[in-house]
Amino acid sequence: MIPFVRRADGVHLGMSSGERSVLTSLTEQLQQVLAGDLASDPVAVRMFPDAYPQDEDASAEFRRLTESDLVAQKTTNVTTVHEWLTGARDGAFGAEDEQAWLRCLTDLRLTIADRLGIVDSASEEQSYRSDSGVGLRDVYDWLGYVQEHLIETLTAVR
Repeated sequence: MIPFVRRADGVHLGMSSGERSVLTSLTEQLQQVLAGDLASDPVAVRMFPDAYPQDEDASAEFRRLTESDLVAQKTTNVTTVHEWLTGARDGAFGAEDEQAWLRCLTDLRLTIADRLGIVDSASEEQSYRSDSGVGLRDVYDWLGYVQEHLIETLTAVR
């Protein structure tokens, strides 16, 4: 499995159809999260943490001023990745595509980390021993690999 390939004109998507299918499903789920009621979704705390955890009023004001822009950017990122996965976009990634992929993969990993209860290195280690998220843990690790491979492909000497 080679998720990304560098060619003379830039970085191209190299995922198999099976990998694309898994990632397409994950991006669709993330789109649903972003379009839903973030106030009631615990993953929102991970994707939109309090700016001022010691000051509830300042945090609420910061959220009021920034959340809609952040949701819009995250939605744009996941839509861009979804378009690449489904073939609506093709060819070499542009700079904005590269950033959308990096940010979307981060958001997907944060979402899954929340579902697995991963908040630090100890809980991450515990997630390997838990039976409750075996398949989900594999997806989390795979997304880490995909993200790492993208970074390596983007920063490789041309």
